[in-house]
Parts: sequence; C-alpha cells; structure tokens
Amino acid sequence: MLQHPAAVRAGFEEGGHTLLRTLRAITPDLWDRQGALGEWTVRELAAHALRAFVTVEGYLMAEPTVDRVLADATEYYATVLADPAVHQGVAARGRQAGRQMLDPVGEAEAVIGQAVARVAATADDDPVNTFAGQMTLIEYLATRVVEIGVHTLDLQRATGQLLELHPDTSGVVLSVLTQLAAPAPLILALTGRQPLAADFNVLG
Repeated sequence: MLQHPAAVRAGFEEGGHTLLRTLRAITPDLWDRQGALGEWTVRELAAHALRAFVTVEGYLMAEPTVDRVLADATEYYATVLADPAVHQGVAARGRQAGRQMLDPVGEAEAVIGQAVARVAATADDDPVNTFAGQMTLIEYLATRVVEIGVHTLDLQRATGQLLELHPDTSGVVLSVLTQLAAPAPLILALTGRQPLAADFNVLG
C-alpha cells in the first residue's frame, strides 16, 4: 500500500530528532557496551541506525539506473528479506561503521542534517535506485522511517532510556510493518484474544 507523502516526510524528520535526543542521552561508559542488539555494541547499533540517513542521501546522489521497479515499501521489504544473506551483510556493515565512528553525536548531527536537507529538496515521486530495485522517494523513505524508529527503540532499550517515538514516526513504522504481517494474528493479539507467537517477527 502506498504511503502518504506528508506523513512519511514528517515521520522521517521527527525520527531524526528523536534519534539525536536518544544519542545525546547516552553516557560515555555505555558506547562500547556489548550485546546492545545481538552481537553489536551500542556504538555499532548507533552507526547502523545512521545508515538509514546515509543510504537515502547516497542513493539520491547516484546516477539513475533501472533494473527492477518496486511498487512500494512492502515490496521492498519482501524483496530484501527474501535474500538469506541480508542479515549477515547488515551485521557486518554495522560493525564496520561502528569502528569508524569516533564522535557519535557530532557525526549523527551532520549526517541527519545533510540527509533531511537533501530529502526536502527532492520531489515525492523522484526515482531512488536502491540495491533491491528502483522506487519512488516517498516509498523508500518509508522504509528508512521504519529503520530509524526500530533502531531508536533498540538504542533506548540498550541504554536504559524511556521508550518513546514521535507519533509521526511511529505511525509510519506501524503502517509499513503491519502490511508485512498476516492480518488475522495481529487483530486477535490487539484485541486480547490470542497472543502472538514468541518468535513473531515480520523482519526475521
């Protein structure tokens, strides 16, 4: 299902603000804590979260090519998650980015500011050539809001902060993620009729 452009743009900008507040609240002794999310440290997890901004800016700067056209954010995730090696690649890139991150907050301020400015100067339906295929800016941006929102919550959990996202961000995250799930189990869980399976994960 296509996302509403204004809602996605608001979710992206507010997600950046919340991520920055979360990073600024992390004390020096926590950055290299192990096990923040699986095998990642807090620093590596922060570096991975910032890739949501790095990738969208990088794709917008790249020369346009057309290999495969993706209709929306849901098809993007379905395509990406069909690759069994995707999680290994994500983990490796996160560790590498973490090793290169010396000033997490300062680097985050610069990266987020640059990406938000470039997105603001780009039309909703401009093509974005991702590694999975070409899609419109707004649909790709919706996937970045998901990554920003989920990993901001991961960072808050790992560092003992209050779990919170701006409603503009959480609205986009929920819109995309619920489209990846079978509706019946979600409806039953949300109405208290049947709990979700312990290993339930639409991004697994």
